[in-house]
Amino acid sequence: MPITIMKAVRYQGPRAITIETLPTPTCGEGEVVIAMKACGVCGTDVKTYMRGHPLIPPGAVLGHEVAGVVLESRHPQFTLGDRVAAAPYTSCMTCPTCRRGHYSLCEHLFDASLEPGGFAEVIRVPKRIADQALLRLPDSLDLETASLTEPLACCFHGAEALGLMAEQSLLILGDGPMGLLQAALGKALGAAPVILSGMTPHRLELAAQFADVVIDASKQTLADELRKHLPRGPEKVFVSVGDVAAAQEALQVVARGGAVNLFAGMPKDAALSLPLNRIHYDEVVVLGTFGFGPQHFSQAFDVLATSEVPFRSLFTRRVSLDEVQETLEAASRYEIIKAVVIA
Repeated sequence: MPITIMKAVRYQGPRAITIETLPTPTCGEGEVVIAMKACGVCGTDVKTYMRGHPLIPPGAVLGHEVAGVVLESRHPQFTLGDRVAAAPYTSCMTCPTCRRGHYSLCEHLFDASLEPGGFAEVIRVPKRIADQALLRLPDSLDLETASLTEPLACCFHGAEALGLMAEQSLLILGDGPMGLLQAALGKALGAAPVILSGMTPHRLELAAQFADVVIDASKQTLADELRKHLPRGPEKVFVSVGDVAAAQEALQVVARGGAVNLFAGMPKDAALSLPLNRIHYDEVVVLGTFGFGPQHFSQAFDVLATSEVPFRSLFTRRVSLDEVQETLEAASRYEIIKAVVIA
């Protein structure tokens, strides 16, 4: 018999979560309904839980890094029992921004989204997402690892904007989950050396699985350590911590002809002092990226399915839907590197 009710975790306001029983979503023409099996806990989930989010109203179901199993399909490419990874959104492909290839800036980016959200036992995948960004897992890819497709897609977008290529040096400032994921991606893409700088001991310990060099910025001076390994500076830099001082330092240490991606969200009204001579005479590029396009989702999925890099080791806690609130609290205290909700 089909499931008619399900459990879901609803955000009710800062530091307020309820676990409710909801009707399961119905499957419309061209749509797919999946049973959530793994949903990563994202930094956005933590920030929303702690202080709210302008685009996420109370009553919303958080979670968007989803992998699961098809329960019902009215889409020709998917059948009952398929294991899949689902993007939380995808581009319309028709607006002026999409036609210019800026898919993450689509004017209708969130018109189609997973219903009700990732922290639910059952999820409806709208046709637009099913058409573009619902991917069937090969036997070699487990569901937990597949749930990393969405955050890795964001990293792929950032790496593409940087023009990162094999054998280029990569510096990551920030040891949070996204910084660690960027180090893992850099390793998978053949960047060398991959250097990560952070200040959290247990995260830096994990970073050593992915980065060639790990710098403890609480004890070591970044510029001094870089001179030992890259006297000319790193060619590509991810600023993956929301700190203006880190962004400023990135502009100081990046190599001539290099590029800096201000990947992390910064405080509202934060401003950066640009070294204009570096930008002009050293041809340093400063850019930022947000989200991902459908091609990045597919690229990330392919890397997870084929790379020998141990992406799954990023998960340091596995929890149930009933444990989401305490997990968000623990993540806000930096006690967890990356959690995944298992249903």
